[in-house]
Amino acid sequence: MSDIVVTPLTPPGRGAIAVVEVRGSGAWEVARQGFRPRGQPLPDQPELHRFWLGTFAGDEVILAVTASQRLEIHCHGGRRVVQRVIDQILNTCPHVVIESLQDNPDDGLYPLLHAPTLRTASILLDQWQGALAEELQRIQDAVDTTPHKAASALARLAEFGERVGKHLVEPWQVVIAGPPNAGKSSLVNALVGYQRSVVSAVPGTTRDPVSVCTAFEGWPVELFDTAGLRDASGLEAEGIALARRRLQQADAIVWVTDATSPETVVPDPETVAVVPLPASAWIWVRNKVDRLPASQRHEPTTAIALSAKTGEHLGQLISAIVTRLVPHPPPPGAAVPYTPGLIERISRANKALSENQFSVCRQLLDDARRWDQAYRTTVSGL
Repeated sequence: MSDIVVTPLTPPGRGAIAVVEVRGSGAWEVARQGFRPRGQPLPDQPELHRFWLGTFAGDEVILAVTASQRLEIHCHGGRRVVQRVIDQILNTCPHVVIESLQDNPDDGLYPLLHAPTLRTASILLDQWQGALAEELQRIQDAVDTTPHKAASALARLAEFGERVGKHLVEPWQVVIAGPPNAGKSSLVNALVGYQRSVVSAVPGTTRDPVSVCTAFEGWPVELFDTAGLRDASGLEAEGIALARRRLQQADAIVWVTDATSPETVVPDPETVAVVPLPASAWIWVRNKVDRLPASQRHEPTTAIALSAKTGEHLGQLISAIVTRLVPHPPPPGAAVPYTPGLIERISRANKALSENQFSVCRQLLDDARRWDQAYRTTVSGL
C-alpha cells in the first residue's frame, strides 16, 4: 500500500467542513482499515459515487468514492481533526506522500482555494473557464491589425488587474480614522454586525489598530479601527503613531467626526502628509446624528451623516466604500488578471503597447497566456 498520496483539499485554518483526498492503488484498503461505517461494512471493492457515514480516527466523517483509485474523507474543519485523519492514514500505511496546499500566490490552485467570497470565487471560475485566455488571444490578434483596439482592451484589462485582480484573495484595507470619541469603534462594530472593538466614552481607549475582515457587496474588506488622532503622550502617542502607519497602507480612509461637536475636526497636516492616497480616497462621515435635533440631522453636507448606534444611513457608507474601491466592477464573465505574475505581465504589456513596442507587448502577452494555461490545467486536475 505504498502507492498512496494524501492531499488536504481545503485551505489551512478552521472551517465547518474539511476535505482530505486519498488517491492511489491502496486508497480503498486505507478506508477499509480505518473507516467504521454506520450499518453494513464497506464492500471489498470501491463503488463509484457512493457515500458512507461513519467514523475515522474517532471523528464522524463522510467517506466518498470519486474515482476508481480516489476517495475523499469529509470531516470537521478544525485543524486538529484534519491532522488526526492524516495521522490515522499514516498509522495504516507509513509510506504515504502528503501533498500540502499550494501557498504560492502564483501557483495555479492558490487563488481558487483562498477566495474569501462567492463573488471573487465566481470571477476566478470565469478565468478557469477561459475568460482571460480568450481576451488575451483577441488582444494579441489585434496588436498588429488594429492596435488602437488592442490598446483600449489591454488598458481595460490592466485596470481590472490593478483594481480587482489584486484583491480576489487579499482584502482591500479600509482604515477608520478620526479624532477621539467620534464613534469609530462603534462604527466598525456596526459595519461588521458584532462587537469587535471595545467601545468607551474615555478618550484614548483604542490604542493598537484593531482589524476585522468582512465583505461589502461581495468584495472582501479588512477594516481597521485606529486610535483617535490628537496630541498625546505615552502609550496613547504610540497608538497614534501606529494609526498613521496604518493610514499609509490603506486603500480607502473613512474619516469619522462627531456630528454633535461644535467644531468639525479635519485631519492634521502630519496625518495628511503620510497618506499617499488622493483626496478622492477619503470618505467623510458625521457620526451620532441620532443625537441631533430633527432640524439639524439632514443639513446639506459633503459628509455622510449616519448613526452607528441606530444604523441610519449605514448602507450609504457601505456603498461609498465600494465605489471608492471598485469604481468600475468587471461584468459577469469578464477577463480579470488574477495572480501577481499575470497582473505584472499585463501591466508591462499595456505600457509597452502605449510606447509602440509591439514585439515586447506580444512577448509579454504570450507569457501571460502560458501562465494562465498552466493555472487552468492545474485546476482541471482537481
